[in-house]
Amino acid sequence: MVRLAVLTLCLLGLAACSTAPSRTTSAQAEVGAAQLPRWHSGMLAALDQGQHHPAVAALFRQAEQARQQRQWRLALTYLDQARQIQPRNAAILYRQAWVSLQLQEPQRAEQLLQRALVFSQEQQLSQRLHLLLAEALEAQGKRGAAERHRRQAAQLG
Repeated sequence: MVRLAVLTLCLLGLAACSTAPSRTTSAQAEVGAAQLPRWHSGMLAALDQGQHHPAVAALFRQAEQARQQRQWRLALTYLDQARQIQPRNAAILYRQAWVSLQLQEPQRAEQLLQRALVFSQEQQLSQRLHLLLAEALEAQGKRGAAERHRRQAAQLG
């Protein structure tokens, strides 16, 4: 009898914790450039700016706390988890690329930004992605490619 009561309580607890999967529209999945952290001279204002899926927003808050403590690997871990939730979210890829640059991993940043450009649907967001990509390419000594992306960013702006 006790086992049955415990099992019932466990099932009720699980039922209360579960929710129906939310359907996100493409507008919800695609974050506008205005919601991205500001990039100024190699500094990012915050990793947790903007309106996002609740789970992604919580991970962004944790990533921002790690950023403030300069715990780049931990921040990247939280951003990786966010990307598992929304793998085509260019804003997540943008943040991961920025952290990768802080870790002196410009090749990884380049790959993330190339992928983000595929998913970016907003002109201003694409402009910011091109600018960060130019920085990643510059860090690898690819000055010609970096300049091409700066020109592309200027055409978008």
